[in-house]
Amino acid sequence: MAATGNRNREIYDAGWMAWRDMKLYGPASVWLRGLIASALESLDSPRVASILDVGCGEGTTTDMLARKFPRASVTGIDFSETGIAMARETYGSARVTFLADTASARLEEARFDLVTSFEVLEHVDDWQSLLRRICGASRYAVALSFPTGRMRPYEVHVGHVRNFRKGEVEAFMRAAGFAVARRFYAGFPFFSPIYRDLCNLADAGRSGFSTGRFGMRQKIVAAILLTMFRRFSLRSAGDQFCGVFVRDAP
Repeated sequence: MAATGNRNREIYDAGWMAWRDMKLYGPASVWLRGLIASALESLDSPRVASILDVGCGEGTTTDMLARKFPRASVTGIDFSETGIAMARETYGSARVTFLADTASARLEEARFDLVTSFEVLEHVDDWQSLLRRICGASRYAVALSFPTGRMRPYEVHVGHVRNFRKGEVEAFMRAAGFAVARRFYAGFPFFSPIYRDLCNLADAGRSGFSTGRFGMRQKIVAAILLTMFRRFSLRSAGDQFCGVFVRDAP
């Protein structure tokens, strides 16, 4: 686990500066944030006064959470010093805090109404241990996203160690005392297989077109692809999981 964790930290400390615009404008990232926002509609918003975002990266999705729940205090944690520095610079405020937290120790230091972890579990060898800690830190709800289905070679270059099987995480959450409030297995056919196969051919995490600062050409292509995502990626079928779980009543 330590070796994989160290490798992921090296990948993201080295990569975040090149991936900032891909996260902000990239069609897959924008589409996924929309999916997450839709899943979060299942929650009783007044009950969410505190949020912990585990694996917040450079903070774009954490900022979306803060806007989605404007009365909540929001904390983002990540093992990448580079990502946290970027998040603080861009999104930090009196209500939104970012902490470098190599071991996710914040999970044991406090409890939160909503604990989120988006596109993180596929990077972790012992995902069950991390998810058990996430559940323990939540008073009310947990929100997750991760890929399922066939893993492409390019995913290894961005630190993935697995893709999940459908139903695998839901079974874990049921055993931990959480019920599904809303979930999507989304993306067929445009996100997966079409877009993921194209990303594999282009080695998207290292491609000069999809990394670095986006100029007008990249932004136009991203906007066109986002339209394709929205029109041709089902929410009822696909390999992208996005779900919200609520703690069962005692």
